[in-house]
Amino acid sequence: MKVDRFYRPHFTTVEPTDSLREAASRMRSGGWSCLPVMVGDSVAAIITERDLVEAAAHGAKPNEALVNDYMSDGSVTVSLDDDISVAATKMFAIGCRHLPVVNSGRLVGMVSARDLLLEAARAGARGVLV
Repeated sequence: MKVDRFYRPHFTTVEPTDSLREAASRMRSGGWSCLPVMVGDSVAAIITERDLVEAAAHGAKPNEALVNDYMSDGSVTVSLDDDISVAATKMFAIGCRHLPVVNSGRLVGMVSARDLLLEAARAGARGVLV
């Protein structure tokens, strides 16, 4: 099954010059475990809960440290045409429950581990392999 069946077209983003406090606040208010870091209309990177924990462990001051200083590789996105196994593998690799979804290089939404797990459970109940 493809990501296009499960992604959600709503999302929250940050910019590289936003503070870690702003990123954490947006994650919390939206219930996201990662946010796309945007430069113009492109996903340049992502910032994850894990990145915020690393920043805290290094003594970063949330109001002063910037997303740019702690963001992760921007290639951690999925496309609408990717199989959900690709999304699950990437989530597992970075320890994140959400991933940005892109279409032709443009951010179109987010996909969550919960949605993927629910579909896998439904497929298992139907006797269908995902």
